[in-house]
Amino acid sequence: MLVSVFKKKLPASVIQSDILSPPLLRLTSRKQFWLDLQPADIKSRWRHNWKSAPVVNSHLVCDPTIRQPGFDRPRQQWSVLNRFGTEQGHCGACRRKWRLTDTDLCPCGETQTMSHIVESCPLTKLNGDLSRLHSADEDAVSWLDSCLIKRIREEEVWMTFSDL
Repeated sequence: MLVSVFKKKLPASVIQSDILSPPLLRLTSRKQFWLDLQPADIKSRWRHNWKSAPVVNSHLVCDPTIRQPGFDRPRQQWSVLNRFGTEQGHCGACRRKWRLTDTDLCPCGETQTMSHIVESCPLTKLNGDLSRLHSADEDAVSWLDSCLIKRIREEEVWMTFSDL
């Protein structure tokens, strides 16, 4: 199959001659990869791997081969949406794990995880849950923007104190 593509599409070249009439094999373990290629349905393999892998919050993504809600948002919002979905963002628990801070406590007094920020913190809770945030509707995005503004202010304060 691949050889026929090369015959039709590529002009005569050194690579084409190696593919169409390969040099003799010096080692039997060396085989030309193009002689054994089988067409593969990448999307179905991706879906299968997605369903079988232990992915955090995998229930949010029904089909990993399509663009997810919020993909068209500005990069900063899209990044933060992904951080909440993967539970790997700038929260107290992660910052402590990364040794950026000594405490993992939220200002409300509980351990601050990404899911805590969205689902249970009385200071930042989104009306809904993580699946609502994943839908990236207007209310979720405005909530996300307010969290970004708070995070930028916290970072400015943190940077000011770290410069001392």
